[in-house]
Amino acid sequence: MTNFSLATALHPFSQAPQPDRPLPPPFHISSQPSLNIFFLQGVILFIVWVTSLFLSASPSLAKSRYVTIRYANPQILKDFNENLYLNRSLSRMIKRKNIVTVEDEVYAKVDLIVEKVEVVLDMFPKNINFTLVLVPTKKEIAALYKKNYGKHVNHIAYYSLSRKTIYMSVNDTRLRVLAHEIGHMIVDHFFKVRPPYNIHELMAQFAEKHVTD
Repeated sequence: MTNFSLATALHPFSQAPQPDRPLPPPFHISSQPSLNIFFLQGVILFIVWVTSLFLSASPSLAKSRYVTIRYANPQILKDFNENLYLNRSLSRMIKRKNIVTVEDEVYAKVDLIVEKVEVVLDMFPKNINFTLVLVPTKKEIAALYKKNYGKHVNHIAYYSLSRKTIYMSVNDTRLRVLAHEIGHMIVDHFFKVRPPYNIHELMAQFAEKHVTD
């Protein structure tokens, strides 16, 4: 509370007149940046730097019409693309696509194989959406299988029904191998009630055999 005398309270105009003072502006604007601005800029730069480190350390991810592909680095994707050699008829169809990068070519190849297996099996499930995990060798496949199922296997690829995911060794990548696993994926997406394992396997083998027809 402001201190004032009784006389002043009773006679408010009895004080000596004060010189006029300009009112302060509503916002303080300075031509020199304040320390707060420097601090804020530093925080933003730090966040950007940490985010870039996190992204560079994260596995790469590519997505197409049907599949999300996960891989540790661009070289794995390049090796996968080189090993996934298509036959003449499928190669002709790929040439019609707009391909610029390695990722574009991989997308086109995998999508084309999915559609070819659909024709082979005469199954066209709606809303196909699966993941393809690429690892360097079958050693990593065995490790993933052991981690997920607690069993030791010698597979070069497998399809996880529960995860809707194909795991594939890049060193062992072949058209027929991928067609086999995509056959499992198509059957899984097509039937509401999962067929017995032997039926699943027969259909996948059929897809593998006839993908090059």
